[in-house]
Amino acid sequence: MIDRAIFNSAPLAPNAFAPLPVGAVRPAGYLRDVERTMANGLSGNLVKVWDSLRNCAWLGGDGDDWERGPYYFDGLIPLAWQLGDEALKALAQKFIDWTLDSQREDGFFGPATNDDWWPRMVALKCMQQYFTATGDKRVLSFLARYFAYQYKMLDEKPLGLWAIARVGEELQVIQFLYNLTGQKALLKLQDKLLRQSIDWTGYFHTFPDARDQKRAFPWSMLEPMLKDNADPWSPGWQQHHHVHGVNIAMALKTPMLDHVVHGGIKQEQAFRAGWTKLMRAHGVANGMFTCDEHLSGANPSQGIETCAVAEMLYTLESLMALCDDAQLGDLWERIAFNALPGALTADGWAHPYYQQVNQIRIDEQKRNFYNNDRDSNVLGLEPTYGCCTANLHQAWPKFTAHLWMATREGGLAAQSYAPCEVLWRIGQAKVNIRVEGNYPASEEIVIRVKCSQEAAFPLKLRIPGWTQDAYAKIGETVYPAQPGSYLTIERVWGEETEIRLFIAQEVRTEKWYHQTLAVYRGPLLYALPIQARWEYKGELPLCDRWAYPLTQWNYALLPEYGFTVDPTGTKITATAFLCPEWSEKHGSADQPPVRPLRPADRERVSLTLVPYGSAPLRIAQFPYGREE
Repeated sequence: MIDRAIFNSAPLAPNAFAPLPVGAVRPAGYLRDVERTMANGLSGNLVKVWDSLRNCAWLGGDGDDWERGPYYFDGLIPLAWQLGDEALKALAQKFIDWTLDSQREDGFFGPATNDDWWPRMVALKCMQQYFTATGDKRVLSFLARYFAYQYKMLDEKPLGLWAIARVGEELQVIQFLYNLTGQKALLKLQDKLLRQSIDWTGYFHTFPDARDQKRAFPWSMLEPMLKDNADPWSPGWQQHHHVHGVNIAMALKTPMLDHVVHGGIKQEQAFRAGWTKLMRAHGVANGMFTCDEHLSGANPSQGIETCAVAEMLYTLESLMALCDDAQLGDLWERIAFNALPGALTADGWAHPYYQQVNQIRIDEQKRNFYNNDRDSNVLGLEPTYGCCTANLHQAWPKFTAHLWMATREGGLAAQSYAPCEVLWRIGQAKVNIRVEGNYPASEEIVIRVKCSQEAAFPLKLRIPGWTQDAYAKIGETVYPAQPGSYLTIERVWGEETEIRLFIAQEVRTEKWYHQTLAVYRGPLLYALPIQARWEYKGELPLCDRWAYPLTQWNYALLPEYGFTVDPTGTKITATAFLCPEWSEKHGSADQPPVRPLRPADRERVSLTLVPYGSAPLRIAQFPYGREE
């Protein structure tokens, strides 16, 4: 592992924080259990069970030669080093060594059967992570040679279909190498890449695609335009790129990366402008926007692609490092603690292509999605497309990796409080930080800081914006905290110091589509779990899984009766009434009724809500009921 954090060097704009090298932050408690489950499930076994990787060209075979190999290793590398799993490290090393050895004399690399710029952008991210984990200097010369080749070739062979939308993935690696080497030519390469890519800054400020695409630009119109013309700048492909959910999830960081190079207020403000408009038009309660597989409005029965969840988390992690904005962490936690567990089964062996916030059954009915196949919300190995099968593995390990970051003042910053351990060096002191507790279910977090010798440095603790009361204690000393900011504790650290951080979590509701109500406590979204009858299309664990509802789901909430939280923070009791006019349509909950009235003869009932990610069948956006 390299022993320093990499901050931006002039003329790049300063970054507020720097991610720590891969392996410096390790999961503990339930977070380690999650990663261990991944390692025992698809993440550790995908090359054995999936044809796309069994003979992958990125491992020297004659199989898939496009994005699936790099996508998979982009998650496998941090997972292997965080767990210290030697078998997974060895597998990742095969990919790294093959890719390094594949580089030609002119600097190009990768499978000879595919010359697309796009999958190489993902492979570059793998190389960056591997370098921080190992310090293998082969990577630096490899990157420098490839970037020199690309600069020479881009005029003759410009960016293609997917690369014009996803250039931000490469900009980060270029900036990383520039900060290590100071090579001015890398700044010119960024200019050329940005000139050949979509103007995401302009797009997010204007955001012309606020309408549900099923009405604004039906798939029956768009699909023929994609088949007939592969020109990435054709009207059909431009429309596709601008409303494709995964493209948007990746692109939301691109304007800020442009700002790092060129400055500009519009670039700096593009994420906030775009995110506000995007969520107003297409947002749902688990923190994501609908994309099945294109923007589909704000109905909670629309789908959310698993790839989009993984990429949106990485985009927010990137922005959190660049911006001194504690509120970005609120967005990040909402997705990580809700949409992310909703995208993978508890045993780590299956995932959906799309999840639904209101998901009342899992099967192959034809749903009102923008496009894709009938198995889109089935849980399995490769429902619909294999991109998510390859790409989902990055989400949890990168979440772990960004729990703590380095500060420019020479200290460390906590971005969230899932249980973990940080191993770092500040000056001559070896620093060990352990985060204990059951956050986000619990309100109190214990942070233990221990140094091998006395060292003075600041510790910054992110305080979520949703809390009404937060403070830290060291012994009898109380440090009051401001919601939506960072609490800074500056002192000399030495022998183990215990920080007790209290973040109050009151139950609150938010209004969404059709005035539906979502119930939150802290970053957790709570849902009504629907009892299910499961049907397995094959033998567990490697099979498709269908689920059919056994209990009623169509309830309207009466929030004025309040909510009760159980002592563990994992269950909330709410008052509701059955709403039979809200029915099923094409395998999904139909449009939720607006402010339904409880008849006098219909009784109130008590519902037990649980964290969203623990309920495969669920209702998480409820009609807002009213009484006479």
